[in-house]
Amino acid sequence: MFSSKIRACTILLSFFSIVNLFSQEQSIFYNDYLDPFITNPACTGAEYYPVAHLSAEKQWVGFTGSPSTFLLSGNYRIGNYDFYDPKGLLNKGPLQLRDRSGIGAAIFQDNNGPLSNTGGLLSYAYHLPVNEGSRLAFGLSVLLVNYSLNGNMLNPDQKDDNYLLTGNINTFKVNFGTGLYYHNSGYFAGVSVNKFLPGISNVNETTKVLPSYFAMGGYKFNKKSKAFNFEPSFELKKLGGASVIVDLHAKLYVRKYNWISVSYSTSQQINFRLGLQLYKMAYFGYNYGLTLTNIAPYNYGTHEISLGINLGLVGVEGIRNRVE
Repeated sequence: MFSSKIRACTILLSFFSIVNLFSQEQSIFYNDYLDPFITNPACTGAEYYPVAHLSAEKQWVGFTGSPSTFLLSGNYRIGNYDFYDPKGLLNKGPLQLRDRSGIGAAIFQDNNGPLSNTGGLLSYAYHLPVNEGSRLAFGLSVLLVNYSLNGNMLNPDQKDDNYLLTGNINTFKVNFGTGLYYHNSGYFAGVSVNKFLPGISNVNETTKVLPSYFAMGGYKFNKKSKAFNFEPSFELKKLGGASVIVDLHAKLYVRKYNWISVSYSTSQQINFRLGLQLYKMAYFGYNYGLTLTNIAPYNYGTHEISLGINLGLVGVEGIRNRVE
């Protein structure tokens, strides 16, 4: 009996320490594999064609009140398509915005028990040609988030505990991000910083909010093969005051438009992902996350489902050859 109580306390402490970590950063910054422009705005429009998707993620299925995330995002390169008027305002002036500007947007909601983060992100990137087939991009983003704590969902033993809030507490904050991204058809690399404006968090004590830093890179083997392409990549993340996280990814493309991947994160998580072309420009994605912490035997993992539209599933090579 005593050992089972200790084990239960250990599980709860592990769970709430992770929840506290996620309360400082939205989970979209942890799981940005399909949306790199969220953590690095310079990636906006890097794929040359419009991409948009809707995803729903539920972490640690089996735990009541475990985190869930809903995300709608999209980005594309301005001026690459027939429906764009080449005489439009964006094509005028010395900046040569045609084929060089990428825009992106995302809206999301994180629910972590009594904690809720609802917000949006807007990003812009300018892709500058470096040499044949290579570009260096500069990006900026703005993040708007409403943080909410519903104290009525808490049920403390001491009803007059001064450290527990009652009712709904809402805080709205705005911050910015910037990044660099070098890419071509074979490899890519980028660095970025998010939430670089200083901030203060006031819950039970005053805490300085620190920026988040990201670095990423990858290489695509057999890039001219129509059957298989292998793409290893990595990402380093320093999220606020937390320790550095290293994510390692191995992605295999099957006939260019379908893929499977395996990822390992030093945050003690393994992810198995797949993307399937459903019909023409529509695709389906699924992600299963397996935690390696003490709570692993007591939940059914993390599950994420994505549905999207990818205008690059038809004629990708033609678009790239024309713009490069």
